[in-house]
Amino acid sequence: MSSQAQNCVIISPEGAIVNTMREALATSLTFEVTSWLKQFPDEAGLLRLVRLNCPDLMIVDFADMSKALHTVAILRHNAPQTEIIALCEENITVLSTLLRAGVSDYVTPASSFDDIVESLKAHHAKLSSRPEAPRTGGDIITFLPAKPGSGASTISANVAYAASKMAGKRTLLADFDRNSGVLSFLFKLRSEHTLRDALNSVQEMDGEVWSRLKSQVGELDILPADLDAYAPIVDGNRTNHLLQFIRRAYDLSCIDLSGQIDSLSIEALLESKRIYIVCTQELACQHLLLRKVERLRRSGLDKQMRLIVNRFLPRHVMTPERISDLVGVPVEMTIANNYEVANCSMENGSLVKLDTNLGRSYKKLAEIILDDRIEIPKTKPRFLEFFSQPFMRSTTESA
Repeated sequence: MSSQAQNCVIISPEGAIVNTMREALATSLTFEVTSWLKQFPDEAGLLRLVRLNCPDLMIVDFADMSKALHTVAILRHNAPQTEIIALCEENITVLSTLLRAGVSDYVTPASSFDDIVESLKAHHAKLSSRPEAPRTGGDIITFLPAKPGSGASTISANVAYAASKMAGKRTLLADFDRNSGVLSFLFKLRSEHTLRDALNSVQEMDGEVWSRLKSQVGELDILPADLDAYAPIVDGNRTNHLLQFIRRAYDLSCIDLSGQIDSLSIEALLESKRIYIVCTQELACQHLLLRKVERLRRSGLDKQMRLIVNRFLPRHVMTPERISDLVGVPVEMTIANNYEVANCSMENGSLVKLDTNLGRSYKKLAEIILDDRIEIPKTKPRFLEFFSQPFMRSTTESA
């Protein structure tokens, strides 16, 4: 494992001990706090936290002993490589319980700031000496339109297809948009089995069952939607089991969402390494984008969100910087407004050729997704600056 800053998750309410610990973490420069939970999650939430944050160190408050011990037991079973530091009172009963649970390091109100920093450095050195843990599953990437018609389905289809062309990358494209069927149209699918069948078969899901359910175009596996917007609400457990299966089976799973934040979409969003919200520069789309971002932010998905500005016009007043400032989410990339190529693709029911400018944009995004990169820092919204700008630029301006 490298000597760079490692991931740390804190489970503790506000308090003097945790505040001192956070100061020590900031001072030591050995760990980055990727998540701070003020209350204990349930088991499903904890497992999701471990999958998405890959914590090297967990700092757990033991004021609620039963919940803390339950959390440690789950971590020991599912993430045994994770180091644990307890925040607790210093008495023989508590310390004996910690030792029986396998937690040997703790911080108390009497611990000095320097002692906490040294403890963190010792954990960092121990973790750095370990070999890299093998990957246990692939990445799930979701594509969410800010507004219907923004082009999320077209982008997800072309990006997934481009990724499948890259050597050794098992790629799935799953259609969770039960309203449109664009993906089946683009790939000319006449599938006997759909998303509904996969959800109904999830308890018996294995390689043989999956091979009967999925469709395939070239090296890309596809799970088409069932096109039933009025179907009963999907059981979240079934969706989660399906997502865990495809995570194990594929290096990359691209999921096209409808834009409605329903139970099916929520499960997919919560399991996503990256959420691409596809928008355009038009004002109505920006309004809906802002509302959608706030909805996802309330669900704790701020770190996963990125923007794709589709049909991008360089001379439009809504530049990528202004859009990012407006909603507080970075723009991953812009995709040029190439109407002729895109329209030809839709009319023919086919993908965009990778040797076109538009196709090269899709390929570039696939390469970005498959690359483990340093996270892009987010900028804070500057609403006053945005609203001081004109909303329209004259189309008669000279080039």
